[in-house]
Amino acid sequence: MKALSLLGFAQAAGHLISGYNGCLTTLRRGQCYLVVLATDASPATKEKFIGAARGTPVIIMSTKDDLGKAVGKPSRAVLCVREPQMAEAIARAVNTTAMEAEGANGRVT
Repeated sequence: MKALSLLGFAQAAGHLISGYNGCLTTLRRGQCYLVVLATDASPATKEKFIGAARGTPVIIMSTKDDLGKAVGKPSRAVLCVREPQMAEAIARAVNTTAMEAEGANGRVT
């Protein structure tokens, strides 16, 4: 998946924060342009970060193991992208995949 590769690039470039506390701090400082949550993150974690995002886009994708592998770390439930162009590229990659999966109507929710 292209979005996972882009997360790896963001990590290598120093534009990614991972882990619960680091991501909460980054969000609260207004330094996050995209929140990525694992599909298997706990409901409490999802609720916490969706609430904390306050206007910052949130994407729920892949498993904790897949997100961790993509960024070269152990399992991660949450990632924050701190660079606006990289955040936009990741969101676009996820939405493109969703549109392709939905067929010709191209609806993404």
